[in-house]
Amino acid sequence: MCPAAKVATLLGRPRDHGRDEAIHDAALSILSEVGYDRTTVEAIAQRAQVGKATIYRRFKNKAEILMSAMSAHTACALPQINTGNLRDDLIKMIHEHVKILKGPDGELKMSLLSIAHRDPELGKLLAEHNPIEAERQSAEVFERAIARGEISKNADIAFLSEVVPSIITNRIFITHQPVNQKFIEQLVDHLLMPSLTR
Repeated sequence: MCPAAKVATLLGRPRDHGRDEAIHDAALSILSEVGYDRTTVEAIAQRAQVGKATIYRRFKNKAEILMSAMSAHTACALPQINTGNLRDDLIKMIHEHVKILKGPDGELKMSLLSIAHRDPELGKLLAEHNPIEAERQSAEVFERAIARGEISKNADIAFLSEVVPSIITNRIFITHQPVNQKFIEQLVDHLLMPSLTR
């Protein structure tokens, strides 16, 4: 089951998941057509064929709508990962995140980040909720690894969960270096595995 609805509840007050999906789809399509500044709650309501009151029962403003839409959409794209061992889980998990960052969701995330400095509400939501879908997936991977006895009790999982996405994002969007199989294996073998298992 796609966890989109679960993610959405963290960002608003959904009651009818069909309406939530319509609002999310409308928000993302309008954003891609006219940009963040020209996206309005009125336009989203009209496109989703719902009343503004329906939207405001769920979300405070357009920033919250867009964050909910992005989180739900990305959550649906993340598969459950369970290869049976930590190393292979980490490699597969990074591959999935790279795929998302290189696609439309990654472009959307970067476009919102570029706007966040002049929209405090959007910036706050990005800081608070941007990692939700990734945290869900990585938490499941780490919980299974702990149950198998693969992860040291001294491992700083929270720190590594912040560092690795930063490295990947930097290579894709800033330095434009490849994030291929060789690099992912190096990241896992030289950074993640030693830090998690020592």
